[in-house]
Amino acid sequence: MKKHNEVTAFLGKGTEFEGKLTFHGSTRIDGHFKGEISADGNLIVSEQGLLEANIHASHIVISGEVHGNITADQRVDIHAPAKVFGDIKAPSVVIDEGVIFEGRTRMYRPPEVEESESSVPVVDESQSFLSTLSGTITDQATGDPIPHAKIKCKGDSKKHAEADTSGYYEFSNLRDGTWELKIKAKGYHKGKAQVEIAGPGTFEENVTLEPKK
Repeated sequence: MKKHNEVTAFLGKGTEFEGKLTFHGSTRIDGHFKGEISADGNLIVSEQGLLEANIHASHIVISGEVHGNITADQRVDIHAPAKVFGDIKAPSVVIDEGVIFEGRTRMYRPPEVEESESSVPVVDESQSFLSTLSGTITDQATGDPIPHAKIKCKGDSKKHAEADTSGYYEFSNLRDGTWELKIKAKGYHKGKAQVEIAGPGTFEENVTLEPKK
């Protein structure tokens, strides 16, 4: 399946990097980053990710630990068991129960674009409010990622994906509702999970597979 909004960069688990990170598209961080991040795109900080940085991106999803101020042009989603120490500025901020947050939150209205009557865009409502679902497939016994696992995603439509070499998968353009994941990989028992998509944003569902004996 061709994926939209694919992850264009990846800092894997156990890696460390210090400096300034600038990118377009989507970037996922599972390792330790120290410095500054400025992006025209989406930033995903997984449960294993540790950031000591001030961050500016379009859409920021945090499940790991962040020390630094956060600015988002669109939205910030913070999912348990995340720990965030710093101030947040964004039009929309969602903080799940179980998150540790120490700082201040400032929400603002995004600037309106002036448009003339001749340049009013036509919005396709069928493509509005769509979400992204991503996660990592790992070995239940060792915690290691399982590369090239096959994932089926079924809701109001059917989608297929294959995990990359770090076990990461992603589905885009999902509508609100219940989506069922079925995962299989060579040498493992099949796994499955169920995800409720509600509202636009990025949802995370990590799945572990039990090795066959």
